[in-house]
Amino acid sequence: MKTSDTIELAAVRREKIADLVASRGAMTLRDLCGHFSVSDATMRRDLQALDGAGQVVRTHGGVMKNTSVLGDLPNDQRKRVGAEEKSRIGLAAINLLKGGEVVFLDAGTTAHAVAVHAIKQPGCTYVTTSLGIAKKLQSLGIADFYLVGGSYEPVNDSFAGTLAIEALRALSFDVAFICCSAIDLKSRSISVASEAYSQVQKEVLSNSRKKLVIADSSKFKPSAFMRTASFSQISGIITNREASPQDLDLLRQTDLELVLA
Repeated sequence: MKTSDTIELAAVRREKIADLVASRGAMTLRDLCGHFSVSDATMRRDLQALDGAGQVVRTHGGVMKNTSVLGDLPNDQRKRVGAEEKSRIGLAAINLLKGGEVVFLDAGTTAHAVAVHAIKQPGCTYVTTSLGIAKKLQSLGIADFYLVGGSYEPVNDSFAGTLAIEALRALSFDVAFICCSAIDLKSRSISVASEAYSQVQKEVLSNSRKKLVIADSSKFKPSAFMRTASFSQISGIITNREASPQDLDLLRQTDLELVLA
């Protein structure tokens, strides 16, 4: 019988497999087994599960990245993947603030990493649609923050829908830190897997002075289900320094501010 710890470790490993395949484009079964130090049988089960979830596409003798993102893993699983990179991105984001700004923190694990460092800028006013981020700000003793409510979205532990949209229309932000499911460098756009949350992001972007996408390098892949914005509608991207030279070259060819953490 599988224990809860075994199931959790498998979930973490599978997300790391998906990220590795996304960054390299394709990998053989042998290379994956060697990289993760598991048997062929274990890796085949992992790839079967990832293929079934639409995160990768199995091929003869290996696997390749999927061309689109149809859904996100639950928030708790995504927090455990790339945690060190996300922490650096979160710190870099907070360090861009001067103090006193009205800051929107998006729903997502990288935005949660920003919230962890919010104590470095306690004078800012923080607004979020994420229940988990609101709890983190409260635990840090941040005095001035707002939680926008609406229809609860369990995948990213946030609120969306008509009520959230109406509340956001009454607000304006100096800085918005935006998460995404995919950054398509070819079409120069960002996208998310949720239609409901795409509408939230569009409202935030229209009401923000500076719009910064916060995303680790695994997000550089073809578009997800709902396109949120083109590069012309955002100010910059904060990502980790391990991003591929090819992806960084493409980013530097745009007018976006690029911050490497």
